[in-house]
Amino acid sequence: MTEMEEQKAPEVISADKFENFSKWYNDILVISGILDRRYDLKAMFVWLPYGIKAMRKIKDVWDELFEEADIGEAYFPLLVPRQYAQMNDEWFEGFKNEAFWAQGGVDVDREEKYMLRPTGEPAIYPMFSKWVKTANDLPIRIYETVSSFRYESKQTMNLIRDREITFWYEIHTAHATKEESDKELELHFKINNEIWHDYLGIPAIPVEKPQWECFPGAVGAREYYTIMPNGRLLENGSINHLGQAYAKKFNIMYIDENEGDKKYAWQICTGNGGRYLAAVIATHGDKNGLIFPPRVAPLPVMIIPIFNTKDEELTEKILKYSNDIIPTLKRIGIKAKVDDRRLSPGQRFYDAEIKGIPVRIEIGPKEFAEEEVTLFRRDTFKRKKVKMENLANEIIDLLNDIQNNLYERAKQFYNERQKYFDDIEKAVDWIHNGGTAIVSYCENESCWDALAEKGEGFELVGTLIDRFEEAPCIICGSKTDKRGVYGHSY
Repeated sequence: MTEMEEQKAPEVISADKFENFSKWYNDILVISGILDRRYDLKAMFVWLPYGIKAMRKIKDVWDELFEEADIGEAYFPLLVPRQYAQMNDEWFEGFKNEAFWAQGGVDVDREEKYMLRPTGEPAIYPMFSKWVKTANDLPIRIYETVSSFRYESKQTMNLIRDREITFWYEIHTAHATKEESDKELELHFKINNEIWHDYLGIPAIPVEKPQWECFPGAVGAREYYTIMPNGRLLENGSINHLGQAYAKKFNIMYIDENEGDKKYAWQICTGNGGRYLAAVIATHGDKNGLIFPPRVAPLPVMIIPIFNTKDEELTEKILKYSNDIIPTLKRIGIKAKVDDRRLSPGQRFYDAEIKGIPVRIEIGPKEFAEEEVTLFRRDTFKRKKVKMENLANEIIDLLNDIQNNLYERAKQFYNERQKYFDDIEKAVDWIHNGGTAIVSYCENESCWDALAEKGEGFELVGTLIDRFEEAPCIICGSKTDKRGVYGHSY
């Protein structure tokens, strides 16, 4: 069987997401209309209209939050000149073999001169060095939403590990002092927490990375991890305190007017993108399809008229009754659509459920006669009849309740999958059975390596932000107030 035949669109979701997450996930991406996996390049796919709408709803969130924080949107070319890429030799050595290289013209035998950007630094920081002359030119606080390209050689999975990483944002900032950059990092942390908790409805786990896991010369980093239904940990966004490491490589300097000498800038970079959507799908979806949190749903409300096609006059009245709801909801900022296809109610209900539409409004002859509607909520499959005159308030309350319920369900899942261990063998057994272990950890590199050696794909992904009562490190036994997140990672 060829790879293309393997990617043939399934007709139903046949797998359980906890028992066979990979199949469930791939099936739901296709059946719900998020993407088409049959593009004939490994680890690349076609975004379909519903997938674009879903991703843009999440992008709208970060656009709004960044604008509120006065982080300006910019755009830099995807092609990076070789000389820019080589300005940071450590970065270049790390990426040159997994980069896509391009060249112009017809002379295909000449040396590659351009790299398709795997990350933004080599495209952005040479421009920073041109923009910064004095302290008055700082801070620089910008972001862009672009694609990144990496010749991924590991096992690929759409939106999780692709060769073209689409809808990827990167914030890049430069500051005159470390104190200013520290403050910027905390702001990015606050924004990401808001995206995860308030919009995506997921209690993603933030951790601090040890020094040897950060960019060379960086001061530190925080990363987010989400727990997939199979128990594996997915890195889902990072906030990197670059210190002055990249400023020194790219000559980003300013003249200190008080002291008269040149100083290097301090920098922060933050990034994430399509993995937000992957986490939403994996966390909230079920055997019936997607479930979108209302605040990032491509379509929060679907109106489904139920009519008897033999009575055309009544059908037209029900259709008008249904369409009259749209401006009512629009006035309170809620997008809705009428599914007036002459298909059976069951087929239209199925389509709305597969696409994860949070609320369905059902209107049949009885609802029309009694001037009411039936509200169906996708998260619990419960129905409720309400009078048309109360619809606006009822819809607002229902969408808020669904948003909160999805977060609480996700939090319960995370609580069930995370458990503290002081015995390494019990922790390993827990991970083998789909759990995430929380362990006391001294932040010694040898202990970090020892934990990784306990199983294929095992990793201590970082230490929790909070501090705890002192306990023995699970490897060496030394006292520590830090706890690490330990599991099977992608």
